[in-house]
Amino acid sequence: MAGTKAKSREARRCQVGPLRTWASCLRAGAAAAGMVVAAISCGSGSDSGFATSAPAGADNLGNGGGVSGPSGQDFSAEDAASAAPVALPPEMKVESNYQSPVATGNVVWIANPTSGLVAYIDATTFDVETVEAGNGPTYLAAVPDPTDDVAIVLNVLSQDATLLRDHAGTLSAKTFPSTSDANSWGISTSGRWAIAWTNSTLITTTDPTQGFQDIAVLDLSGARPPQTLSVGYRPSQVAFSGDETRAFAVTQDGISVVDLLGGSQPSVVANFPLNAPVAASTGATPVDGSASDGSLDASVKGPVDDAGTTFAEDASSGSSATPDVSFTPDGSYALVRTDGASAITVISLADGTATAVPLSSPPTDLDMSPDGTFALAVLRDDSAVVTLPIPGIFSDPTSFTTTTITGEVVGRAIVTPKTSTGQFALLFTTAAAIDRLTVLTLQTTPTYRTIVLHAPVLAVFPTADAQNAIVLHSITPTPGTGVEGAFSIVPIGADLPAKIVGVPAPPTAVALSPTSDHALISIRDDTKNTYGLYIGLMPSLEVVNYTLASPPIAVGIAAGASRGYVAQDYTEGRITFVDLGTEDCDAQSPCEQARTITGFDLGARIVTGSGQ
Repeated sequence: MAGTKAKSREARRCQVGPLRTWASCLRAGAAAAGMVVAAISCGSGSDSGFATSAPAGADNLGNGGGVSGPSGQDFSAEDAASAAPVALPPEMKVESNYQSPVATGNVVWIANPTSGLVAYIDATTFDVETVEAGNGPTYLAAVPDPTDDVAIVLNVLSQDATLLRDHAGTLSAKTFPSTSDANSWGISTSGRWAIAWTNSTLITTTDPTQGFQDIAVLDLSGARPPQTLSVGYRPSQVAFSGDETRAFAVTQDGISVVDLLGGSQPSVVANFPLNAPVAASTGATPVDGSASDGSLDASVKGPVDDAGTTFAEDASSGSSATPDVSFTPDGSYALVRTDGASAITVISLADGTATAVPLSSPPTDLDMSPDGTFALAVLRDDSAVVTLPIPGIFSDPTSFTTTTITGEVVGRAIVTPKTSTGQFALLFTTAAAIDRLTVLTLQTTPTYRTIVLHAPVLAVFPTADAQNAIVLHSITPTPGTGVEGAFSIVPIGADLPAKIVGVPAPPTAVALSPTSDHALISIRDDTKNTYGLYIGLMPSLEVVNYTLASPPIAVGIAAGASRGYVAQDYTEGRITFVDLGTEDCDAQSPCEQARTITGFDLGARIVTGSGQ
């Protein structure tokens, strides 16, 4: 490890850099709450230097295209429901392309790969300072800490990492080793462990010989030396156990288990397969009704061996599919869904024991409840959702219940946190142009209601209090209207209509305040030089908007300062802060006043106004 470098509040200002340095390198991982960034490229001509990947169908948003059926025609719910013989495409899960991990604090960190500097912007005082990192600092992540503002950045050229800390007004930087192609961070809840790894799903052009299997395990407390380890082929996810004694890497070979505390250094101790044998059913009762027990139709899909055992198809056999894996928060179990397989595999992470849960049709989505007590699997072919109790489903694979959503096509599910007003699952599809969202109330006898949204669904973001949600839409622009994108504010806890907002450019990023009363949505169209920030106020559903002078790259919430921010692509560096106060605020007299800091490389200056 290299030595520690400290700088006081008099840390030098950013040096002048070449065109498109600061703004192009703003990225997820601010040590401010709610840093949100689109992982897909937001326009041509940007040389951000970040590994980016547009998910299947993502161009529909950027190009203003709608979602169409297999023959190119738009589908209504009735059309899709009646078109069972025509296979719909897989559901899109693109929420992560508009968000990044959330941390608390007053600070926004901004990396400049060209100068090797990281800027530190205090959202309370608007002070801008810099600290030296390695060569090519690019991928930032927030590190939880009880007292300090802390972030860590991957330096792609020097192939190391820099831990940045603001302690009592003093900035410091500490260097750790990394891997040659790392592009992602896994950070433990306590902030002790950081794992630098390569998310293969973010790399668009690869050779089969590129496994991206190296990870760097860093003990940020300094108690254990850093260690480079090898996991399975093409990792897609990293998680930690609740007690932070182990880490898990989801790969196409299975779940690689890293023992963090055993022995003298961290090591890979096991690889758990992602599939489990499914006992073939003979004449079980099909799922029916609005709610039922875990009985199963006989037609379990998947390959069958000579003994009559059916196996859930999975990515561990060398296919290029990325497994859909959900971990319980305490790291006790992992649930695995594979496209086309009519089963969910439940894996005990204590020893790798796996149980297959046969289902009547292939689930198109799997979502874990925030508290880890159950998971929902969506059976789009059956217009149903299956509730899998945890840990009960591991020992009894028939203990699930099924709820049918009559007359709706549902392929995705997002489970909200449980609050005093209840708990909900938001059901929708991204595979057809259906403009409805179903709110399923999760209780002993589930109930549901369907909300008309007036435009197809692309992505859904519920608030922390489970009272509202932001929905991004995929639309086909109508010539002459000036509308190129849309979002909705959707009441969940109250039976009220959704508010849809047409915007002059596609949305690119979403941030929700921890207090659930503000939503920030940025828009961007480089071909028309249209850039803006929209602020949704909840529960009033009022919307305030600002014109931006530069293309937005990231939006987020600095919770400690009660301010939102939008970082922009600008030669000298530009970031706009908006006050998110709660007193005497409405659409006519908003307290969301904008302040723009411009010129990190020239000595930052602040402009108060609309963010120009």
